[in-house]
Parts: sequence; C-alpha cells; structure tokens
Amino acid sequence: MRKVAMLLALVLVVPVLGGPGAVARERDDRHGGRAALGTVARVKIVDNRFRPGTLTVARGTRVKWVNRGAVTHTTTSSAGLWDSGNLAPGDTFSRRFRRAGTYTYACSIHASMTGTIIVS
Repeated sequence: MRKVAMLLALVLVVPVLGGPGAVARERDDRHGGRAALGTVARVKIVDNRFRPGTLTVARGTRVKWVNRGAVTHTTTSSAGLWDSGNLAPGDTFSRRFRRAGTYTYACSIHASMTGTIIVS
C-alpha cells in the first residue's frame, strides 16, 4: 500500500516540477491569454522556410511558430483563418487546432514560403 501511495505522489508531483510527463503551458500570442494544458508543436521560421514544412498533429494541439531567422516573416492562413502579423526575429505566434483537416499557410512577405498543418 505504501508503494502505491508513493507512486501516486510521484505521478502527481512530477508534472508540477516540470519533469518527465509534464505538459507545458504556452502563451497564446494572438489572444494574449494563457492556453489550457495541452500539447505544443513548434515550427521554426528560418532561412526563408518553415521547418518542418508539413506538420501532422492531433486535434487540440497548439502550434507555435518561432522566427529564428534574421528577417521579418508572417504565418498567414491560405483560408483566412489566422494571420500572425509581422514576426520580427525572435517573435512567436501560436494557434490551437481543434478541428481535423488540412491547413495551408504562407508568409505574406515571402510568397515562396509555404507550409501545411495536418490535423487528425
């Protein structure tokens, strides 16, 4: 019984301390609020490319774009669902994907920069 209690305490404490199994909270840059606990997937913007170019995530995942390049970029939905506005080097933008589907986007400054989010 004592082992069960210790294991339960470990399961409850480790996420609070940020250890294995912890789920990060991410700031929603678009709304300025805090997101609910959940999975976060990252897309780096670097060298005039989105990396990865195609990202597959589960419903409810928050995608966070991070501009690691030297110039300003955007992440702009092809269907008008989101627009990050200008992201200077170091800036971030995030969006939660709640519905299954395929979402394409581009940089409105550099039209050759395109990406796809597949939500299953």
